[in-house]
Amino acid sequence: MKLNKIIITSLTAVVLIFALAAILLQRLSRDDLQYYVPWSIARLLYPSDDIFITHDIPLKESHWIYDTGIVDANSDGLLDIYTTNHNWRQRLLISDGNGGYSENLTTWKLDQISEFPGAEISTVKPNIHDPGIYIYWYNRHLYIQSHEIDASESTSIWIDAYTDLDITSNNGFHIDTQESSVLSSPLLTKSSIQVSSSDDAILELYPRSRGVPINFKISRSLPLSNVFVGSQLVVPSKHEFSLPLQDRHAMAWSDYNDDGLLDIFITRGAIGGTLRLYPDDIKSSVNEEFFVSSGSDYLSNTIFNNIITDTGIVKDGCSARHASWVDYDTDGLLDLFINCEDVGNIEGKYPNKLHQRQQTQHDFVEVAEQIGLAILDNNIIDYEWFDIDNDFDMDLLAHQDDGYWLYRNQKGRFESEFIYRAEFSRIDHPHLKGESGAYWIFDGKVSVSDYDGDGDFDVFSASKKGNTLLTANDGTLSAIDPTLIGLPAYSVSASWVDYDNDGMLDLHTVPDGIYRQNRDHTFTRTYLLILPSDTYMASIINWYDLNNDGTRDVLIALNKNPTLLRWWELSEKDTFLWQYLTYLNTYTQNHWLQIDLEGKPGNREAIGARVSLTTPDGMQTQEVGLSDGAFYSQGHYRLYFGLGPHKTVDSVKIRWPEGEVQELKHVKGDKLHKIMHPDL
Repeated sequence: MKLNKIIITSLTAVVLIFALAAILLQRLSRDDLQYYVPWSIARLLYPSDDIFITHDIPLKESHWIYDTGIVDANSDGLLDIYTTNHNWRQRLLISDGNGGYSENLTTWKLDQISEFPGAEISTVKPNIHDPGIYIYWYNRHLYIQSHEIDASESTSIWIDAYTDLDITSNNGFHIDTQESSVLSSPLLTKSSIQVSSSDDAILELYPRSRGVPINFKISRSLPLSNVFVGSQLVVPSKHEFSLPLQDRHAMAWSDYNDDGLLDIFITRGAIGGTLRLYPDDIKSSVNEEFFVSSGSDYLSNTIFNNIITDTGIVKDGCSARHASWVDYDTDGLLDLFINCEDVGNIEGKYPNKLHQRQQTQHDFVEVAEQIGLAILDNNIIDYEWFDIDNDFDMDLLAHQDDGYWLYRNQKGRFESEFIYRAEFSRIDHPHLKGESGAYWIFDGKVSVSDYDGDGDFDVFSASKKGNTLLTANDGTLSAIDPTLIGLPAYSVSASWVDYDNDGMLDLHTVPDGIYRQNRDHTFTRTYLLILPSDTYMASIINWYDLNNDGTRDVLIALNKNPTLLRWWELSEKDTFLWQYLTYLNTYTQNHWLQIDLEGKPGNREAIGARVSLTTPDGMQTQEVGLSDGAFYSQGHYRLYFGLGPHKTVDSVKIRWPEGEVQELKHVKGDKLHKIMHPDL
């Protein structure tokens, strides 16, 4: 009897606890949950998996991400994925249209060192099997390993570079010579090491700079067939060779030579901003890359040539970050804008660059300073090109160290207008100057859209220190508190997307998930795709139609903040590790329409074209180039429209970059339309 009473009392207590919890949850608003209920419980209360299904792709994690973006790399109508990773191994995943991908970086010969594919920094050691000398990067250390070579004669290896070469571990190599000298600046060192071995041995080096060429010479007594470089075990063609990692940042995709295949402009670092200190042979070897297609082979693999030395583009110490194609002077030819970040290591000015494409030749002239875009006194954190004032030319909105500035295009010259300074501005924190790999690197991403359907483009900028919302009206931008319309006060990253195709743009944020737009242009938090708060220091969000079913899916790159990990997570303190989440969107209740534009030669992607779509619910306006979720790069040019209950669009009006206007009536929805310029 006593046991029965205990059981009844316990059950009653459990029921009362659940009842009290239910009453509490009813009294809490959905937004209160973020303060009173752990994110894991919120996920249970508001699950995402009834709409978003986890999808398996070959990109689950990567190291030292500089960017992740979407592009139709092989122009087959299917959207592909690329990454840039400083000096680490990149990814180029080509879609099969059914949610699967193949890795094409080496196939397309886009490895950082063309002679040695797979020689980039890797998190996996190569398979050591055949006798010989193995040279490879593992994490941020350079290894020279001797394995089962002929013991009758010692093999010598010479290594030299313009950086300190610290020996962090040595097991079996004899150090014959080791020299290091400081040159013209304390930041510039030249080092050389000679080692030898006639048995199994392994040497671990830590080059202080990984952006300089590291030169090797191997004694000729060892056949080249017994020398293996990188993770793909490439045999060199000579006993003397160099491993120059590229430190890649941004990839800007466009069909430069009008052959129907996309070409790739890639920005590179400048050895931590110290490039100007180096000898001329080093300075001339560190330049941006420009891979231009020269057709395809019999396997339909694109063949590229790096033509950078033929273009007139000069690096001049620029620590190039962002890169984007834009026809700023409306001459029908895409020009190239590069954001040069002053990393603060040596004195001097680092003007941004705008390379104007010439009418008569495929080369460029630098014009940024003469047209008002050098921007010498402030670092640009992020920016977006779009036509703010509807005057048929492209303006530049820049989020800078000291706030938000608009560079208004006035017939090819730019007049600066101060817009807004948030409570947190980097100019007030001098210790952040030059920080290029930690907490603030991806903070302040600018995302542009006409979210309220008035024909003007508005701006949301995500920051862990306070989000910014700039609303447009008749060509001017004004700051409003995002919380006044239901958007979050703080975010790691954010991206506009109409996830449910109802014709209203929503805002996806990390970590708070999706905020759904209401008809009065306020927002309600849905808790879809919510992630743990106070966990991530960086994120990149890319929304795109992964499986061609009309709904936009999402690829989220996440970098944990190691300072916030608990003691039991200390093994995870890898600052450079990024993890990926991929979700398929299964929401099918509304209709949709997607558009790929094909412009005239000189701007095949129709970058800057504006498309306005009209249904009984109103008008939506988008501009080619604003779909990109990549932080530094450019390549996602498709336009996405939700139609709600409507199967047909009343009108699609296209304003092409050169000013021509084209209108299509009664356009069918639920399909991808490829629309060519009327002159083609």
